[in-house]
Formats: sequence, structure tokens, C-alpha cells
Amino acid sequence: MSPVAPQMFRFDSFELDVQWRELRRGKDRIRLQDQPFEVLCMMLERPGDLVTREELAKRLWPQGTFVDFEHSLNAAIKRLRTALGDDAINPRFVETLPRRGYRFIAALTENHAGVMTPLAQADRSTRLAVLPFTNSSGEAGQGHFSDGLTEEVIMRLGRLRRGHLSVIARWSSLAFKAGTNRARDIGETLLVDYLLEGSVRREGDRVRITAWLVDASSETHVWTDVYERHLIDCLAVQSDVAARIADSLATELIPEHPAVATTG
Repeated sequence: MSPVAPQMFRFDSFELDVQWRELRRGKDRIRLQDQPFEVLCMMLERPGDLVTREELAKRLWPQGTFVDFEHSLNAAIKRLRTALGDDAINPRFVETLPRRGYRFIAALTENHAGVMTPLAQADRSTRLAVLPFTNSSGEAGQGHFSDGLTEEVIMRLGRLRRGHLSVIARWSSLAFKAGTNRARDIGETLLVDYLLEGSVRREGDRVRITAWLVDASSETHVWTDVYERHLIDCLAVQSDVAARIADSLATELIPEHPAVATTG
């Protein structure tokens, strides 16, 4: 017997009621036309997986339907992002995989019956949130370097073996920038196992970057390292340090990942 498809999906502050074909945020109903609704349903049925443009076309436009597929699908995705308040460049919910399709990247939460929705059931990979690196230099202008380093680390970690490590979208992590939340509370909110935190301190043409990995449930440090560099080329420093952090975390978190001998 095939499993019964869920009738309710919850993510972030949204709730999608499949039976009543409604998208709600709190007590507010959000207008969502049929095609964007079907696109969202299809992605929520397979959270974290690639849904190809061809699969979406078959569901939205049955065989024999004549339509400008490329334009119509792009319009449906755009309307869906508008309804969710999402951003194509820095997505929280719908990630574009160029020329291939789309993927739902936000965490799903429990349904009314207390049964976990598909992401919680199927996603057995380790989940990690990269919190914004803090600027410890005391100079407001140095925040751009810290933000750039955070983005580079997220990008590097996102390239690691899918199915073994899932990295939370940047905009979800930004909600905890310069906050005082406990690691356990952040972990429960973002449904992650680990938090990567860090700080950047600059003195003259030298920069010291400290990074540490925290087990969200136990609030204990699992790994930490320090990187000192000359700031001759900021982008090169960000790229090099981010690559070393990503490799170290892969060794810590991904089974059978080959260790690469590097020094800070």
C-alpha cells in the first residue's frame, strides 16, 4: 500500500493546507494561484530534492496542452516567491538550480497529529547553520569582510557531499546575527544539529579569524581553529580560510570524508 500524501505542511511561519488549497501565515490567508500552488505542493512532497522543470511541466500542463512552457513556469515560480516573500538570489525557501529545476530548502515542522512531515522523516543528513561571523575589530567598516567570509563559508559547505551534510539557507541564519540566543534555542528553531560560529579581528594589515563548531543540543564545542593572514587580497583570504574551514568540518561531520592535512 502506497503512503498517504500529507494534507498539511508547515515551514517557517507558513502553513499549506492541501485539502482546502490554502496557504496561510498565522491567521492570514495568502493568495496563491493554481500553478504556483501546484509547484509548492510538488516541492514540499520531496523537500530537499531536485524537482526538474520537466517534472513540473508534466504536472502543470498535461500532454496535449499548448503553452509557452518556459515563460509560464518562470512566471509561476516568480508568483510563488512573491507569496512567500522569498528572494531568488538569497533564497530561504525555493532554490533555483540553473537549467535543471528547483528545490525546497527550508525546514518543515510537525503537523497537527505530531507526526513529522517528510523532511524530518527523510532527511537523515547532519544539519548545520553557519551563523554570521562577528566583527571584533571595533571598526564598523570591517563588517563587510565578516559578511563576505560568512557567505563564502556557506557556499563552500554547500558544495560538500549532499545527503550527508545540509546547510541552512543564509537568510535563516541571519535572523540570529549579533543575538544572545542560546545554542540549544537556535538549534531547535532552525532544526539543526550543529552551529558554526566565528569572529574576525583586524589589526593593520593582519587579520585573525577564529571559528568554532558547537553541538546545538549539548551546547559544547566540538571543534575550533584560528587562521591568521595578511590582508593583501581580501577575497583571496576569504576563499582560502573558507575552504580550510569547510574541509575541517567535513572531516568532523561527514563519515569517511578524507582528511586533508592543512594548517591554519
